[in-house]
Amino acid sequence: MNRWTLVGGLTVTLLLLLTLSGFCVWATRGLTDDIGNLISQNYDSIRTVRELRSALTRINAQCLAVKDPAGIPATSEIFLQEKEVVEKRLARMNDLAVSPFEREVVARVTALSQRYFSAYDELFSLKPRANDRLVELSRTIISLTGDLSAAADQLVDYNENALMARRDNAALKGRRVTVIVMGFAVFSLGIYVLTSMRLARGIFEPLRRLRDAIQLVSARRFDTIVPVEGGEELGQIAGSFNAMAGELQRYISETDERAVTANRISRAILETLPYPIYIVDGDFTVRQANPRAETLSKVLGIPGVLPGEVRRRIDEAAAQDRDMLDDDIRRAVYLAPTETGPTVQPGRYYLPQVFRMAGAFGAGDGWAVLLVEVTRLRRNDEARTKALTTLGHEVKTPVAGIRMSLHLLLEEKLGAINPDQRELLEVARDSCERLLAVLQALLELARLESGRTELRPEPYPPGDLLTEAVVTHGDAVRRTGGTFVLEIPPGLPLVLVDLLQTNLVLANFLSNAGKYGLPGQPVVLRAQARADGFVRLSVLNHGRPLSEAEQAHVFDPFFRRPGENSEGTGLGLAICREIAMLHGGRVGVFCQDGSDLIEFFFDLRRAK
Repeated sequence: MNRWTLVGGLTVTLLLLLTLSGFCVWATRGLTDDIGNLISQNYDSIRTVRELRSALTRINAQCLAVKDPAGIPATSEIFLQEKEVVEKRLARMNDLAVSPFEREVVARVTALSQRYFSAYDELFSLKPRANDRLVELSRTIISLTGDLSAAADQLVDYNENALMARRDNAALKGRRVTVIVMGFAVFSLGIYVLTSMRLARGIFEPLRRLRDAIQLVSARRFDTIVPVEGGEELGQIAGSFNAMAGELQRYISETDERAVTANRISRAILETLPYPIYIVDGDFTVRQANPRAETLSKVLGIPGVLPGEVRRRIDEAAAQDRDMLDDDIRRAVYLAPTETGPTVQPGRYYLPQVFRMAGAFGAGDGWAVLLVEVTRLRRNDEARTKALTTLGHEVKTPVAGIRMSLHLLLEEKLGAINPDQRELLEVARDSCERLLAVLQALLELARLESGRTELRPEPYPPGDLLTEAVVTHGDAVRRTGGTFVLEIPPGLPLVLVDLLQTNLVLANFLSNAGKYGLPGQPVVLRAQARADGFVRLSVLNHGRPLSEAEQAHVFDPFFRRPGENSEGTGLGLAICREIAMLHGGRVGVFCQDGSDLIEFFFDLRRAK
């Protein structure tokens, strides 16, 4: 369809609408003027005549009711007021008189009014006891009032007839306007129908075919061709759509090939990994699993379903809104087959690694779970913990006996000893004390690792924890000449802690600051709230920098930095890590390259 044909049709329709609107405005304005004239001329004349007659009636009612000339002067004030009203109405009637008939009637009414007022002037000038003249004047006034009423009725009849004639003229004019408007409307409707038909043929039909072609393309019918028709612009759109469909077909073909290849690679990776892998949606429904996961579910008697303990770990990760990467062997889950017998393999320990898959299933998130088998490590850990417990208990008793014997010898309870003997006994006593400290630490570590330590958490202000740690365990720093700086901002939330175990962690941090910090340097104790739901308690001191490797192993049991000569068991920080894990928190150390500022921190969960 030619654009100028469309523009011409729309222009004609617009001109017709403007013409019709202008005519309606002109006709409405004419009718409004006619109605205004009706009200301003004829109706005002009728109302003025009625007010004139009312004033005359009031004068007669007050003045002619007096039967004695002596009482006539009392009504003069009312007469003067009503006379003024009559004179104003006569002036208004003279202004409204337009036709010769109206002017003639108004002139007669004016003359009769003058005679009427003259009769009243004579009436007010009567002497007392002029009763006969009073009666004669009353009759004259009543006669003049009747003549005035008759003339006023003529004026009223004239204006009422004129009012009806103008009303009929306005109604006739309105009917004519209605007919003309209807004619314009019918003509405009015809133009609209013709224009709509041309638009439907020239625009909407090509657009409908283009819509159908888009639906076919969305259904991967890329061979669909839109006819190039409908004028220059629509023809260009159709041509562009056909070119786009061809490009889209090539792109989809390449994308499908790449997707198939990527799917094969992903499947191969899943099948190659030596651990079970589940991919689940937000409802924990298994959407995909590698062969090892499928085999595990079958062995557990729940084919195609996620194990309950693994679902619980995913639920825990969803509650914390984060991935859950665990390296704690003791948090491994034990999955045992439902069947028993000599040919059935025993249960195994798996450490779930949970990863969020944002938007993996449309609007909802999914989860990927990697079950790392840690059976051997878990059993080794249990064996180590058992060995430590056994060793501690078996060795602690004889060492305690040796310690008591050495103390008795040094106290000379069994006889005097010479200086050389005392020196040897003191060395043996100190070695025994260190051995007992190591055994005690080993037993504490084994108890924490085995889960036999029961915590009694309670809400506590984090600032008070730091203050009490300085008072109770600050001597290790004070002996080196160090001072303390407390950085405790106001408004910190309470934390859930077991006071005894938490003090043990802070005591170890302060002991390290005293042993390995630079003498005379201040030690900073800091508390700060974090956005991840923890409150961090930090102990910062200046000392020999820790390398990255040393930071990675500083919380391992028996770890000692090369070149350090300070006494210690090497188990204090390992015990701190176990205590932090029991609290559901974490410990760590930071030391930037080239900096001598070392920060040991303990993160505690906020009290709900």
